Amino acid sequence: MTQKIFNRALLSASTMALGLVLAAPAFAQAAAPADATPAADNGEVVITGTLFRNAAAATASPVTVISSEDLARRGVNTISDAVQSLSANNAGSMNQNWTGFNFATGATAVSLRGLTTGNTLTIFDGLRSAPYPLADDGHRNFVDLNTIPQAIVDRVEVLQDGASSTYGADAVAGVVNVIVKKEIVGLHMNASGGISQRGDAGEQRVDATAGYGSLSENGFNAYVNVEYQHNDALFARDRGYPYNSSDLSKICNDAGSCMTNNDASGIQANGTFLGLGTTTVPFVRPYTAGGAAVTGGRYQMLNPSAGCQNLVSQPLTTAQQGASNPAVVCTQDLQHDYFMEQPRTSRFGTTARVTANVGSHAQAYAMFNYYQTQTFSQISPLAYAGQTAAGGNTFVLNPLLLPIYVCPRTTVGACSAANGTLNPNNPFAALNEQARLVLRYDRPRETFTNSQAFRYSAGINGSFGDDWVYTADFTKSHVALKVRNENYFFASHLVDVINDGSYNFVNQTANTEAQRQYIAPTSINRSSSDLWQAQATLAKSFFQLPGGAFQVAVGVAYRHEAIDNPSANPVNNDSPADRYYSINAVGVEGSRNVKSAFFEADAPVFDMLELKASGRYDKYSSGQKNFSPKVEAQFKPIRQIKLRGTYSKGFRIPSFNEAYGLPTTGYVTTQLDPTHNANDAAFVAAHGGNAYSTLPYSYGLTATGNPNLKPEKSRSYTLGTVFEPTSRLSFTVDYWNIHIKNLISNADYSDVIPQYYANNGVVNVPGITVKPGLADPEHPGALPLLGFIEYSFENANSEDASGIDLSAQARFNIGGVRWTTHATASWLRKLQKTIGGVVQRYDGTLSPCDVTSCSGAPKWRGTWQNTFDVGKFSTTFTTYYTGGYDMASTDYGGVKGDCEANVGASVVTYQDGSPVKCHGPKYVQVDMTASYQVTDKLQMYVNILDLLDKKAPFDPSAAYSLYQYNPAWASGGFTGRYFRVGARVDF
Repeated sequence: MTQKIFNRALLSASTMALGLVLAAPAFAQAAAPADATPAADNGEVVITGTLFRNAAAATASPVTVISSEDLARRGVNTISDAVQSLSANNAGSMNQNWTGFNFATGATAVSLRGLTTGNTLTIFDGLRSAPYPLADDGHRNFVDLNTIPQAIVDRVEVLQDGASSTYGADAVAGVVNVIVKKEIVGLHMNASGGISQRGDAGEQRVDATAGYGSLSENGFNAYVNVEYQHNDALFARDRGYPYNSSDLSKICNDAGSCMTNNDASGIQANGTFLGLGTTTVPFVRPYTAGGAAVTGGRYQMLNPSAGCQNLVSQPLTTAQQGASNPAVVCTQDLQHDYFMEQPRTSRFGTTARVTANVGSHAQAYAMFNYYQTQTFSQISPLAYAGQTAAGGNTFVLNPLLLPIYVCPRTTVGACSAANGTLNPNNPFAALNEQARLVLRYDRPRETFTNSQAFRYSAGINGSFGDDWVYTADFTKSHVALKVRNENYFFASHLVDVINDGSYNFVNQTANTEAQRQYIAPTSINRSSSDLWQAQATLAKSFFQLPGGAFQVAVGVAYRHEAIDNPSANPVNNDSPADRYYSINAVGVEGSRNVKSAFFEADAPVFDMLELKASGRYDKYSSGQKNFSPKVEAQFKPIRQIKLRGTYSKGFRIPSFNEAYGLPTTGYVTTQLDPTHNANDAAFVAAHGGNAYSTLPYSYGLTATGNPNLKPEKSRSYTLGTVFEPTSRLSFTVDYWNIHIKNLISNADYSDVIPQYYANNGVVNVPGITVKPGLADPEHPGALPLLGFIEYSFENANSEDASGIDLSAQARFNIGGVRWTTHATASWLRKLQKTIGGVVQRYDGTLSPCDVTSCSGAPKWRGTWQNTFDVGKFSTTFTTYYTGGYDMASTDYGGVKGDCEANVGASVVTYQDGSPVKCHGPKYVQVDMTASYQVTDKLQMYVNILDLLDKKAPFDPSAAYSLYQYNPAWASGGFTGRYFRVGARVDF
């Protein structure tokens, strides 16, 4: 099977490569290579974290550089994937696996140091870009990484230190600077095809770049690029157990107690039945005209002639039937039937750039970039009984009762025998009884995104007079996003068809598309973001110090930024039924202008010591202002050793959503713990131990913007050393420490859940309002499950993060083999938040769940890349390592190191209440890339991702138990071994 798949992929790529060769024009044969170095720039290059445009003035901060060659050797197809793999990327990272559940659906971002996407600044060629219109977790703005075609990227520089003194707000944790090539000559094409070992997750990719002109010889260069990539969707059902099922009852402990069967209407391993679940097969139970369950009335199939249709028929014993369950139920595995692990994604981008020498002392450029990303994702279908989305007054339809009589919608007054007819959906209508309907829609919820990013930039840099160096840049960017949601119920329309009998609940497939569109009209929401920025710098070498020239640079900048993201499901307190189920109410509109002035001074005091100072003042039209200073020092007592350190202050202004956002609801999945918690035990007993009280449930966290928020202020420092005993061998060690005060975050609700279940739903926590969830129809008088926790964003006390970065690089020639090895590792020593004097420690746990959706903050992350070059053949092995973690969710009341204290918060249990896992497993993945230079113009290559076919470790607690593994760190293991073959052609 594997060989056949590999052969298919190889044949596909070979065919594409041959086509590229035959299609290439003959005149391109004498062109220069794609990465030709411009000769007219006098060594001046963009250096992230400094205003000076020469490598000698490089920052003392730790910087990781990923070159275009690195991208190719690692088999990385997107900038996002490259940065996601960085050791310094930690808690709160957003990869493509989160698309179906993410507020910012369709986008990806990184979280350096685990300090969230909002504290990591992404820039292009040193210039800002418009953020994605949807905010991470509904409140943090970020720039989508995949908006520059990879083929034109020269390198990605990641500054792993605070950089507000150079770039302003949002650079507290670091900066990702994507730098494009400024000169490309000739015609260069690349095509590849990929497929997993299991024959799915197909990928097709092609890019082409054509450039003309040499900066050194002709004084100009112009190039154009196009890029296309498509990735097929991957479903849970495409992989084996337990990833493909919600029935985990086959996993048992030594005592014989098993995990929960979460299938709808599933039978537990010990033979218990927790009650009728909601499936796509309709069941009904008689209710009186007054709305009470008929004594002795049992559930029955609404359409017995159709049976369980495509579901599994499960007979119930007398004991399992109890007082109201039917003799036969239909079980449904929603994970298997609907769960999409990776979205379907299509990307298309194009870029045009012109660079020209202006006289003998200046160089100007202009660039246009367009990038479109389309995604499709789905989650399980809605139940008809439910409520409108959180925010304001909600409309509840639970239980859903089919009336006795139905009347036209134009009927005035109550519907009765006098003006209506017996309900065709209600088998008990002739008995003057209503019918409680238990049914799920037969189509999954689907989300389609179409993001279009437009970016224009132009600038000039040069010199004049006696060592005066200047730069001037302008950029304008616009992101237009269209989000289309299908199969989400609109509550008032659902009520209409219930009351007039026009919708067929007996046989859902008999409904027309027009009827379906009425109850679940397509929701289309358009949002946008804009940014334009103008900046200029002026630098001069004033005098010579023993170690070199003393340089000073000053600059000014002005930018405008705006977001227009209307709510797709706005609050409607006057008519709460005129809203959708489930679609988030999140939305925001705002704009602001920023005036900035900044400076940098570089003093090479003597050969061994270099000092640097920089600072930036920013003033916002929204009222905030801040000065961010930074000092750096590099000490080189001998050639082989360099000591370096930095100290800086930074800030993050409240995002538009944090300041002005409409109600934003995120959902947390948890489970009551009757084994260890007396209040939970009492709740379960009050509900008869049914599925409502014993299976996992979700409550909402609804946050609203707060215009009175203060900016976050940060202090950070680094201390490190660079050891380079020879030109072929180097090591770096850097300690970093970041302290943030006035942290913008959710309210502290860690005590809300215990209070809710201990005090019969009464909660007394300042700044927090609690709403109960849907009532248990079987026990309407009992306390409902917790529904929503509502609050406004606030400035918490502080957050602290610290750790150590390590790197090593070596080059060896062994016989005819050139071996290059490069390793990086990051140790997260501490990540914690202090709220009201109470410390919540996150490092090495599944926390902070509010930021990571319980995917965790692992202590260790590392990468080791080994390349072997032999003549025309090159092979690279890249190993990625992510350490394990404690299953604690400390921001949800869990306790690190105390497994049982986290039961009900994040730790999943067997039915006897004992934990399934107390510690999350580490994950190691090895990728391989091999290439062969067939001719001077043709290179063939193969990528084998997850070379060892390392499966994602079973992790039922991570990510709210949605995946059964940790999607933030082990998604490659779910896909499994993956083959990609391709060809590059250069003329």
